[in-house]
Amino acid sequence: MKHTAKKAYNIVEIGQDEAEINLYGEVVDTHPLDWWTGEPVPGNFIAQDEFLQELERLRSKRKITVHINSVGGDLYAGIAIYNRLKSLSAQVITINDGLAASAGSVIFEAGDVRKVHTGSNIMIHSAATLLCGFFQILELDQVRRELEAHNKAALNLYVERTGRPLEEIQTLIEAETWMTGQEAVDMGFADEVIADDAQEPVVLRLSPDRTQMMVGKMQVAARCFGHIPASIPVATAVEWQQLTNQTGGTQVEIENLEQLRAAYPSLVEQAETAAYAKGGAEERARMQGIENIAAAIGNAELVKNAKYGDHRMTAEQLAFAAMQAQAAIGAVMLENMGADVQNSNTAQVLPTPALGTEMPMQTEEEQAVNLLCTRIANGGM
Repeated sequence: MKHTAKKAYNIVEIGQDEAEINLYGEVVDTHPLDWWTGEPVPGNFIAQDEFLQELERLRSKRKITVHINSVGGDLYAGIAIYNRLKSLSAQVITINDGLAASAGSVIFEAGDVRKVHTGSNIMIHSAATLLCGFFQILELDQVRRELEAHNKAALNLYVERTGRPLEEIQTLIEAETWMTGQEAVDMGFADEVIADDAQEPVVLRLSPDRTQMMVGKMQVAARCFGHIPASIPVATAVEWQQLTNQTGGTQVEIENLEQLRAAYPSLVEQAETAAYAKGGAEERARMQGIENIAAAIGNAELVKNAKYGDHRMTAEQLAFAAMQAQAAIGAVMLENMGADVQNSNTAQVLPTPALGTEMPMQTEEEQAVNLLCTRIANGGM
């Protein structure tokens, strides 16, 4: 059964002339599918193809407010959304609710009015790509040229929206620059800071392994960030567990036992205790089973290896191994017996005729030879 992918955005129409859009998630070209099942991959994905299709119904609006909280993602998906928002006749107001990073910052720049909260963050950086396999120089040069083209596309957009020199923006991109509310306004990436004391401060926290980031109450991937500011604290395992629990059990990517232990220490301890108890009971039962049949095996070395060797066995496995050993011994005995028979030349011995059995007729020459042999045997001629 096919499942419908959860949307990381929603569009609310307010009356005839106004609409509000929430874009909370990772920017992608299309919603990714599981390679094995064909089902949508769980996660918050702002899919360009779906979003732009729904955006068309807002063309008659006069005012559209776009709330953004995005880690970024596909640059050209972000640029496509940027251009479509810019093409609308409505006044577009973009509001950075927490994080507008990478492609998320591109979408944020589409606003005729760009607003940030005091603790909101904007991040711009150079385009990156993932390479797997073996490549020659010409192939790597082609990848470099593509990345340079990607950077120019974002660079021109930022220059247009900030009014700053191209060389300055290029330096900011190459350095991976993070800006909080007022800094973004000062540098031309936003127009105003929202002065609202009732607004809950935006809190950013990194996971203990620095692969995830909590932006307010939303968890996002942080692997694509190269230079995360030291001002964003790294949460302890306990703090991270509390943060994820507060967000309603947001999925945490755990890749090894140490990460699992750090995230859920009490649960891991319970599992280990149960595993030790189960393993101890199974080991005692194994040893007792071997003891019960050891006398019948009659091979002390085999029993010892079954108990303590590199390849330990159960009683059933030991019994089977003993049967195999006995079969091997029997095969050797049969082979030796066959060799003894062959070496004894018994095959050349003729049987003595039974009484009453007619002897074949002998020639006169054969009778003479037999008579001579008999005389010699009796000691005379």
